[in-house]
Amino acid sequence: MTYDDKNNFIRVRAFVNGRVQHVGFRYWACEQAERLGLTGSVENLPDGRVEIVFQGKPECVAEMKEKLKRGPTMAIVRQVIFYNEKVKDDETNFGSFY
Repeated sequence: MTYDDKNNFIRVRAFVNGRVQHVGFRYWACEQAERLGLTGSVENLPDGRVEIVFQGKPECVAEMKEKLKRGPTMAIVRQVIFYNEKVKDDETNFGSFY
């Protein structure tokens, strides 16, 4: 992907609250992001939330936001808070931190 391809990208940081750890949320988030062609990362936070940072085409970011509101089958998503961020030009994939 060239820099020009990222001119219209948007980047979002999301904090997901509820029963979202130990239910496959990170794996599921990686899978969803990769299907949508997004880059970024996901990690469990010590307070029980999951933090997801993702960027890509606006329509793909919007779809990921909707998916995060539901989560994987075993999750119970109670709240998702989204923040817009500056796009990172050097990000090339989506990963999970343990």
